[in-house]
Amino acid sequence: MSTATRLAQVLPASAPQPLYEFTDSPLLQRQQQQESNARSYPRRIPLALKRARGIHVEDVEGRQFIDCLAGAGTLALGHNHPVVIEAIQRVLADELPLHTLDLTTPVKDRFVQDLFGVLPEALRREAKVQFCGPTGTDAVEAALKLVRGATGRSTVLAFQGAYHGMSQGALSLMGSHGPKQPLGALLGNGVQFMPYPYDYRCPFGLGGEAGVKANLHYLENLLLDPESGVPLPAEARRFLGRAAGSPGNAGWP
Repeated sequence: MSTATRLAQVLPASAPQPLYEFTDSPLLQRQQQQESNARSYPRRIPLALKRARGIHVEDVEGRQFIDCLAGAGTLALGHNHPVVIEAIQRVLADELPLHTLDLTTPVKDRFVQDLFGVLPEALRREAKVQFCGPTGTDAVEAALKLVRGATGRSTVLAFQGAYHGMSQGALSLMGSHGPKQPLGALLGNGVQFMPYPYDYRCPFGLGGEAGVKANLHYLENLLLDPESGVPLPAEARRFLGRAAGSPGNAGWP
């Protein structure tokens, strides 16, 4: 019998130790007491952060983590990138206006011109830019208003399993019932949920290319069949055209 085997028989197996112990700090306790349940990330990641640079963040206890959230995608250059810091310092040093509502400024105009400069020619001729709030759900709300106002139709298509944000209109398009169930029937009006042609979780049990084709056929038939019970949604032509790859089909309203 080897020494290693004898030691394994004598010494009790130690339980695996967690890499980190997430304990409540005074900051987290005050946050829990004073902030609403709308804070979703701290309930899953109970950290109080004090410093950040690049992809790394450091909490108040001095532990460092790789930030995979990246501000929900807003920190494309990471935390405190030198280019971003320089731009902020320049704005402050030049006393540029920090808030002008809808009034334009040279900085805003330069941003719009740069944006239009990268658009395709046909889109650039008709495009309009709207400055929404700072979150993705604000853009979704603006899109809902725009498409309903432009088409005169109220029905909106949404895919099962979709997530678009936590404001009221965006919640109405969410596949999960949990966050919107307490808000009642206000979120159910004018939304038609469709199965998503997902290759790996096929709603038709087929999977692969066959599942995608079956799903697209189902969507097209549901929208074109006058007996389906589904009102024609806003921008149905573009939706069906992209799904079937035939945007010029004259049979789509």
